[in-house]
Amino acid sequence: MNPPPTPMATPDMWVNVDPSLDFWDPRPKQLLAYWQAKCGARRMPRRADVDPLELKAHIGNLVLIEVEFPLRLRYRLIGTNITMAMERDSTGKYYDEIYPPDLLASIYASFRWMLKNRAPLRTYGRAFYPDKNFYDYETLNLPLSEDDDVVSMVLGELVFHGSRANDAIAENDG
Repeated sequence: MNPPPTPMATPDMWVNVDPSLDFWDPRPKQLLAYWQAKCGARRMPRRADVDPLELKAHIGNLVLIEVEFPLRLRYRLIGTNITMAMERDSTGKYYDEIYPPDLLASIYASFRWMLKNRAPLRTYGRAFYPDKNFYDYETLNLPLSEDDDVVSMVLGELVFHGSRANDAIAENDG
């Protein structure tokens, strides 16, 4: 496991931004390779190019996020491993309905980078979860676009690095 790179500036310590995609875990790297293959000659694949049946190994850790303008984000899909660790299912909810303003500012800063650059982005940090423990996590966010210019959706994979969160996920998988 490589040490985290120097993060880009975000409003707090919870969301560090890594455009170099220096993953701790191999799963996001595999998803990145899948996304790159789906790009073909485009900068970004379309939502229809992503086939959930091809992502069985990742499905429990995936999110699908709808992007609206002016910028507003909504969860369209949240994998069961994430809902188990978070002890909630926020499918269909907007980020501003879930996250406090300081965390929302950090999340939006990372999405603004991805929307501007139309490129994958890794975020990582330490988060406080419902069981009152802190967990390290990393997320790969991959832009999707119908016109290859404006990002309309984001395919993401959230990976937890913490024994209690992973124990909850293992119980769900068992």
